[in-house]
Amino acid sequence: MLDYKDVSFSFNDRRRRQRRRRLLWLLLLALTGAAFFGFHCLKAGAAVSAIEDMLLAGRLDEAGPRLQHPPSPLWQRGNFRELQALNELCRGRLPEAAARFEQLRRDGVPTSLRSGRFLALFFGRGEYEKLDLYAGYLLPRGGDEARWFHALCRAAFLDPEGAERAVAGLSAPYRAAHAKALELLSRFNRSLRAGRVDYLFDRNDASLAYYDLKRRSSRALVPGFDVAPFDAQFRKGARRFRLTLDAGLQRSIDRLFQGLFGTLVLLELPENAIIAAYSKPRAGNPADAAFRQAYEPGSIVKLVSLLAYLRCDAGPPVRSDRDVGTRRAPPAVGAGRGGIFPLECPGHLAVGGRIIYELEKHGTVRDHSQALARSCNVAFALMGRTVGFDALADLLKRFFFNGPALGDQFLSFATGRFDGKAGDEQQLAHLASGLGGVTMTTVHAAVLAAAFAQNGQHFPPYLIDDTKNILNLGFYQHLSEPRRLLSDDLNFLNVRKAMAAVVEEEKGTGARLRGLVPRLAIKTGTAGNPAGGLDAVIVGFLPFENPRYAFAFRLEGAGRSDVHGAAFLRRLLQVLYPE
Repeated sequence: MLDYKDVSFSFNDRRRRQRRRRLLWLLLLALTGAAFFGFHCLKAGAAVSAIEDMLLAGRLDEAGPRLQHPPSPLWQRGNFRELQALNELCRGRLPEAAARFEQLRRDGVPTSLRSGRFLALFFGRGEYEKLDLYAGYLLPRGGDEARWFHALCRAAFLDPEGAERAVAGLSAPYRAAHAKALELLSRFNRSLRAGRVDYLFDRNDASLAYYDLKRRSSRALVPGFDVAPFDAQFRKGARRFRLTLDAGLQRSIDRLFQGLFGTLVLLELPENAIIAAYSKPRAGNPADAAFRQAYEPGSIVKLVSLLAYLRCDAGPPVRSDRDVGTRRAPPAVGAGRGGIFPLECPGHLAVGGRIIYELEKHGTVRDHSQALARSCNVAFALMGRTVGFDALADLLKRFFFNGPALGDQFLSFATGRFDGKAGDEQQLAHLASGLGGVTMTTVHAAVLAAAFAQNGQHFPPYLIDDTKNILNLGFYQHLSEPRRLLSDDLNFLNVRKAMAAVVEEEKGTGARLRGLVPRLAIKTGTAGNPAGGLDAVIVGFLPFENPRYAFAFRLEGAGRSDVHGAAFLRRLLQVLYPE
């Protein structure tokens, strides 16, 4: 029997317990929703942050696909849209970026990106157009950071008054924290007010060119050098370039060209720094002829032909990662080790029903070295026949013929061309002998000489050593990237010895330079029409034992290379080695 006399019971207590239970469930549900919501917020924030980091690190290909899918929290949509605009900006698509920023401005969308990092990135790279666009978008929001970078843009666009107005709006604490940068900006603004900004310097920090604000154009301070590409970059936003050129050497070469027309490029080995690039073309030719003007190089091509013959004559080429795919024509009758030498040069050779003529009868040509030294067309026509068109064409392409231009930042160095379509025996003989159908630029010819000087190792030629922004902070510095064109060191050595024989052989085309110090390795070429004046072309390197320089020059209408070209080279050596 149950006794309830000591038990109290109330419907009010029951209702309180039910309310507490409901409140606990609601609280648990709210906490679960908050956790779920917070997780998605963190996930969306992490996604936005990751895309920011990708854009800042230049990993645009990774950022692109992620920008196709906006995050779910609505308050991240603004950040996402701004990142899409920044993606366009980082890719250099300024009109598209400007349209996106303008739409964001009209919609009044709030964002919370780390904008200062992007502003610093664009300024650090000297990308003033991008910086100006983004700083202009941020300016209506206020803040010292946007004003400061806007001031830098105004100065970079040669507007000192605009820069000073922007600086005047900075807060006192910000000005105090950035006093050194403000002083550098003030110094740059003073140079703008003086009307002249020196911005192009040689390897010794001597001025090569300055920008005249009154005339709105650049003035070169050294002869024979085209500053137009640098002027175009300066107009996009002021910057300071330090080049590998030597201003004193450039002026000395100008004196060598008194009464002459032509081009010259001098490379400093091993990294192929361009220490002289002189252009004095005839009327109507480009001001940067040393880098762009193509011409017939004559017998200079025989360097590649000889290497092709040596590779063919020595048997199949050594296979390496870079040599995979090299084709070799089957040797002609009589080829093999020893090949076509010795041979008798009667001064002409019948090829394909036509005659190839020499400037003189060479008589007995003992070996390949003597063939190069005397520049025997008969010998090289036979070498071409031994090698075959495919193997010769492949090797020419390895030495940058029929390929894209060599580049250095915004500069372009044109390379040579030849007819890549296989023709008859006469075409092959002409190609191997350099008698026609091949063109080169002077910079390409110098790069060719440098490759032989360094046994097939190649450094892309460069002119820009470093670049700095208006606060003198560097945002570009050249880094050398060597590559190996071929692994045939022994064959390169044999060509090098043959280039030395051009000078040292008694009947070599460079014999007028015999006995000079340092020891030379060269190849001469004579091209052009005798009626209009023959062009003298010479490439080479020196000293032979430990090459320091590689060079190429062309004297337009000056006469034969073995006479007039050799005389010019003698004077050039006196400039390089005055003692």
